[in-house]
Amino acid sequence: MLSLGLGGSNHDFSACLVEGGDIVSAIEEERLSRRKYAVGVNSLFNQSWRYCLESYEARLEDVEAVVADDTLLAPAYFPLRSRTTLIRHHLAHASSAYYPSPFARAAIIVVDGAGSLIDDRGVEVLTTAVGEGTRITEVSKVLGVNWSTDGLSALRVYQAGDSDHSLGFMYKAVSKAIGFVLYEDQDWYLTEDGKTMGLAPYGGDRYCGEFRKYLNLLPDGRYELHLKAGGLLDFIASALDGLSGEERFRRGADLAFAAQNLLEETLLHVTRHLHAVTGLQDLCLAGGVALNCVANGRLLRETPFTNIYVQPAAGDGGCAVGAAYYGYHVLGGHPRDRGPSSTQRPSRHAYYGRPYADAAVVSALDAAGLPYAKVTAPAKLAATLLSRSSLIGWFTGGSEFGPRALGHRSILADPRRADMKDILNERVKHREGFRPFAPAVLAEQAAEYFDLAIESPYMLLVAPVRQEKQAVIPSVVHVDGTARVQTVTRADNGRYRELIEWFHRITDVPVVLNTSFNDRGEPIVETPEQALAFFGPSRLDHLIIEDYVVAHSEPELAAALALLDPPAADGRAAR
Repeated sequence: MLSLGLGGSNHDFSACLVEGGDIVSAIEEERLSRRKYAVGVNSLFNQSWRYCLESYEARLEDVEAVVADDTLLAPAYFPLRSRTTLIRHHLAHASSAYYPSPFARAAIIVVDGAGSLIDDRGVEVLTTAVGEGTRITEVSKVLGVNWSTDGLSALRVYQAGDSDHSLGFMYKAVSKAIGFVLYEDQDWYLTEDGKTMGLAPYGGDRYCGEFRKYLNLLPDGRYELHLKAGGLLDFIASALDGLSGEERFRRGADLAFAAQNLLEETLLHVTRHLHAVTGLQDLCLAGGVALNCVANGRLLRETPFTNIYVQPAAGDGGCAVGAAYYGYHVLGGHPRDRGPSSTQRPSRHAYYGRPYADAAVVSALDAAGLPYAKVTAPAKLAATLLSRSSLIGWFTGGSEFGPRALGHRSILADPRRADMKDILNERVKHREGFRPFAPAVLAEQAAEYFDLAIESPYMLLVAPVRQEKQAVIPSVVHVDGTARVQTVTRADNGRYRELIEWFHRITDVPVVLNTSFNDRGEPIVETPEQALAFFGPSRLDHLIIEDYVVAHSEPELAAALALLDPPAADGRAAR
């Protein structure tokens, strides 16, 4: 059975195909439209579901179920409206985390800005549940009240509204106050909350007491968070008024610290109670707040749950995954099997974009007019260049689904140089200097470098860097001594794993610096053409795209090829 899931709300449009209990294709609209989070894209003409069908060589008539969540803009499924089943937003999120997880039975937490409107009583902002077999059974739900978007609450119109009790809205409001706004249109705005998370360790507890006044932790694992109409939002909105320069940065960091502290305290309260009432050891997380990898790390270290699976596309785009699985397991009636003899495979990577054939790569290379050569050992060459402090664009296989570059559309660097973070920010990424870069580590050696008890394949867990290793990989250690870790295995990560293995042989360090293949405010590259368009004017030293190394000049290409033993042939200079 082929099931098509459509994801998103008024942004983050996406699509996913599931067949035989496995994801076979998935893409976010931003990768195709080239507009971050697909904001402002005409959802009637979104390309993502067509991309999935084409890449899997399927036709629309082959699809037996089409599912979307009920906060998705109706034009996004208008061409399929006669056959689309709508489910609640948090059910789509819960399905996206539980169904592809490795767990036969698991607790589930969904936490975001807002989900579906529930019986006109409020919007779902946090849901706990248990998944077993193909059933997801809700345990509790926190409803956001006093909800509104664009001033429409008086009209009883719901449009993914901001509300009281919403942890996602609280964090979003703090991001806006600091100035981390990506899009703004009158009362509606979209923030870059990852920046707030990265800024928080630079702050102190100046505002924690003020934030805590508005939080009430309830004995049943729920909570109340008074944000609107005289609540915390009034304080957040004015906290940085009249400040500038270094003082504004310090106070902004304090504001971020308070938001992160409140978020973590609340999630720890919810998670500990969920464990107490379920007795389960495995936890699944989804919803935009689940992208907060600092909080995820604390949940792993400070609650009785021993294993955590976080949906790699935890935001609204990931609802396409949950919708597709819901179509397969619930509407289609197909069992979910996690037994040792099952042919269904839990998700262990996020490489669900289409791969590009050699002919397509060569065509893009020829059109770009840059010097390039085919090599027999691209991973070895990349590792050698990295060991010599080169900045590398790395493109292989199908693109990642979700906001993290996980080794198929990545920019890579040497983590051993303390100044590499600043070099990369200044030359390529053009980001704020306080934002950290992530380490990718050979999975079996992760415990030598990080205080991390489980694998972290999606870069969604922050862990302390062991004291004795902080000086070894300084460019991926955050100011608080932690890192957002990606563990890399031979079975799941292919050529990317091979690259890190070569780097380990050359340097005796099993870690590389990994960041997304994009510039500030842009989507991650999807196609060979986009990778080459980025590389051409950039200050990356080399691009390795499948079996080809690309340079800015013929002497630079020749110098790279000379590092191989034997030296590569089949070089093609730009014409």
